[in-house]
Amino acid sequence: RARLRGGDLVLFASGRRVSHVGIYVGNGRFVHAPNSGGTVRLDSLDAPGWRELFRSGKRIIR
Repeated sequence: RARLRGGDLVLFASGRRVSHVGIYVGNGRFVHAPNSGGTVRLDSLDAPGWRELFRSGKRIIR
């Protein structure tokens, strides 16, 4: 998490498979739609639930 930069994808999973993806915006926060058809929102990676489900970050464009 310390190496995340704005624009990185953040991946979440409750098991072995990634079940949710967001976009990191900086300062420990990411944007995402919590469910299909849901409103896009801003959340903290440290929020209960997200902290436990966070698996990794991926930089697509360097």
